[in-house]
Amino acid sequence: MLGWSSNSRYALLGGLRAAAQFIAYDVVMGLILINLLLVAGATDLERIIQFQEHTWFVFPFPLLFILFFVCTVAETSRGPFDLPEAEGELVARL
Repeated sequence: MLGWSSNSRYALLGGLRAAAQFIAYDVVMGLILINLLLVAGATDLERIIQFQEHTWFVFPFPLLFILFFVCTVAETSRGPFDLPEAEGELVARL
């Protein structure tokens, strides 16, 4: 909304880019969690923990763990996903 209300196309495009990036990571994280809930067969946290009594979800699903880890790091805008905060410095150096 701030990008649109500033009446600047660059701010609008930056706002749209940030919103799309935010939504993209949330959708992937949600799909990963839905898959794990389906495997566990419950949404109750106690039953999910009991399901992992013999082996954690990390070991049978390493790809999901890596995707979830990358999405959580990207969601917090830490390096190497900190480009939205560094756009001003990147443009200023050109």
